[in-house]
Order: sequence, then C-alpha cells, then structure tokens
Amino acid sequence: MSTNKTYLGLDIGGTKSAVVVGYSDGNLIDRIEFPSQAKDGFEPMYERLTTNAENMIEKYQEISSIGVSIGGPLDAKNGIIKSPPNLPGWDNIPLKRLLENEFKLPVHVDHDAGACALAEYYWGAGKDAHSVVYLTCGTGFGMGLVINGAIYYGANGHNCEIGHARFADDGPMAFGKAGCYESFCSGVSIGRIATWKFPEIWPEEADPKEIGAMAAKGYAEAQKVININAAAVGQTCALLADMLFPEIIILGSLALHLGDTWTDKVKNVFNDEVLPDAAESCKIMPSVLWKKLQDYSALAPAHRQ
Repeated sequence: MSTNKTYLGLDIGGTKSAVVVGYSDGNLIDRIEFPSQAKDGFEPMYERLTTNAENMIEKYQEISSIGVSIGGPLDAKNGIIKSPPNLPGWDNIPLKRLLENEFKLPVHVDHDAGACALAEYYWGAGKDAHSVVYLTCGTGFGMGLVINGAIYYGANGHNCEIGHARFADDGPMAFGKAGCYESFCSGVSIGRIATWKFPEIWPEEADPKEIGAMAAKGYAEAQKVININAAAVGQTCALLADMLFPEIIILGSLALHLGDTWTDKVKNVFNDEVLPDAAESCKIMPSVLWKKLQDYSALAPAHRQ
C-alpha cells in the first residue's frame, strides 16, 4: 500500500498567489495562480484564496493537510500573520485557525524563506542535509534556516531576519536603513546600487533586469553594479558559514536570472572570505527547484507534520 500523501499548498504573496496540489514524494499535480490584489485588504484576498482552495479540495478529496508559505513578520508556531509590509490589512490574522475551521484539515504556516529552505531540504539541493541555509536574493533579502529537518525559529515563532542588519556604513536605502544587507543583496537592490554608485547614469532607481542585460552586453558600469551585489552576497555567505557551519547555502532568484557569472562571483568572494574549515564543510549553489520553488515551498509546511 502506498504511503504517498496528498497536500494542498497556499503560496501567498503581495503580487501573486497560488494554490498548489502535490504529493509527498515531490510530484506536483495541479496549481492555479491568480493576482493577489493585496491592496484590497485581508478579507477579499482571503476569500479568493479559500475559494480556489475549496475547488482544489473538492477535486482532490484525498488531501490530508494544508501548507502555507507567506511573508513575515509572523508567529509560525501559532500561524498568526503580523502585518507583512506587502499585505496591507493582515494585522494579527490567526490564519492557521481560520483555515482549519474552514476546511477541517490540519494547517501548517511557515515564513516564505523558511519554507523555501524546507522545500530544498525535502526535494531540492539540500536534500537530507544536516543544515540548510536558503537566501532569497529576490524582491527582498530573506533567509531560511533548516537544522535536522526543522526550520529554525526564534522567540515567538519569528523567522531569521538578516535583511535589516547593518552591512556597510553607507549604501543604498532599504528597510529604512542605508547600507543594510537587503540594500546590497536583494534583486531589487541592483537598481538601488546603480543610483547610489552612478547617479549621473541612473539618476532614478533603475530596473534591475535592464542593468543585468547591460552587464551581459559588456557595459562597464552595469558590470560594476552586478559585481557589488554579488560580492555582498558572497561576503554574507562567508559570514553565515563562519557562524553556523551549514552543509549548504542555496542561492535564490538572482542565481536564476543572472546565471553562472553572478554565481561564480559569489563563490569566489565566499572562498576569499570564509574560514578554511567552513569552506570545506559548506557548498554554495543555486536552487535546483528553480521556478517551481514557490510551489514546493507552499507544500513543504504540510509535509513537516
């Protein structure tokens, strides 16, 4: 008799959301994506989520539990969402309780970066590793940490929050702080670095994709911007390796969009900065789940029961 379980996953974001169905062996079998329309506030967004979830549950009646991947801050232990900046109106929302009352199924809620790390541990680059760090390198700069198959959370169910910490005395602005990690290491930060470093070329915040394309064509200033970003990510990886000695650090969105040139720069800086013992213990590599990572991250909390 098969022990393969069927999960429902909710990937809740400020721009788009998705409802996903998949098996515990990692096979994705169905999904629907829709605009979040987050500006409408909690109740309309929640109704769209639950309507799509209900349709999936009716279609796949063997679903055993529900996973949720959502941005913080949040109390993951109790499934309470605490005013994420990209989800207006989600103020102290007891999401776990609401969904369990709605669908009469177990619900597990995790921070999106932690859920990505967990997905990589179950089905991706960090499969069965003792310790996995995932760096989002996307719209923001978030971090998920999995140790012995469990997401690490601090007091009151809070996820690790690296983006707000100080990276440099000066730099672009993010998180209300010039020179923080998010202002150097996220995908969006590429545009901010360009304006900070070369205001005569980019007097207003530039499109990161445009700068990436210019760098690929050989434009020197664009290449310098990409190198600043990659070097900052490499230094961050070295810091985390020295502190935590993880087996693997997995790089998110920028590794997908900028490719091997960016990833190799990150690795080179990492190797220059890190303790030799930490370098021997820790691999640096892109996600292998790639564009499906968000779907897997929604299913991973359901699989952790």
